[in-house]
Amino acid sequence: MRRWNNFSLFGRGDKGGKISESERERGAASHCEVPLAMAQQGKPLKVCHILGGRSVCARLAHLGIYPGVEIELLCGGCHAPCLVKVHNATISLGSGISQKIVVVER
Repeated sequence: MRRWNNFSLFGRGDKGGKISESERERGAASHCEVPLAMAQQGKPLKVCHILGGRSVCARLAHLGIYPGVEIELLCGGCHAPCLVKVHNATISLGSGISQKIVVVER
């Protein structure tokens, strides 16, 4: 599995996005992880992981969206395109891609 800055392109490390019992006890799961399409608008968000294959992860990485990056949802909703602010640029993402980006509120 290829890595990019200590993050797997397919999730969290080698765990495949799963949270271990020790992380759960420390409170790692206390933050509510939701798809980008269901996140609240106007609040800063952090990308946790991306639910997709190599091409989806690569496409989003070229746009500047990868695990650990902070983004802001400007406009979005269920089954509608999302406007996201990433690295001082505004990007429009379709509803399918925005369902694959899992974020947590900062």
